[in-house]
Amino acid sequence: MQNEMTRVVLAAAFIVMAGCCFSECLGQEDLLIYRLNQATCTQIEAGPTHDCRWPANLNGAMDYQVLQGKIIAYKLQWFSGGWSDWYVPGYNDIDNKFNTQAAVVSTCSVPYEVNTMRRKWSYFYDHTHQYILCK
Repeated sequence: MQNEMTRVVLAAAFIVMAGCCFSECLGQEDLLIYRLNQATCTQIEAGPTHDCRWPANLNGAMDYQVLQGKIIAYKLQWFSGGWSDWYVPGYNDIDNKFNTQAAVVSTCSVPYEVNTMRRKWSYFYDHTHQYILCK
């Protein structure tokens, strides 16, 4: 009986802190009392960007730098017309090719050095692609 009473008192205290009286909030003790600012995610298809930052290196924040958001998954359309599986940045997206030339575009704003690894999103440079972007 004491545990039940303690639970009722704690629930009542929670409800008072939530800013409503007990009768208004009865049964709502499982609702969040804080405002949630969650991301909005959108699936986007885009053509080749010709932006040298995508293939430049393994930078995991390139999506923020270029698109001002977080890519949570992406896929590529190969020149044959077929699509890749979905890639998730940092999990399954290291390219099996690497950058063979340094500073192909001398005006690139990020380091672009010879023999550096890159992510599969390096193909955004010259391939059509889809991605899910969250902001």
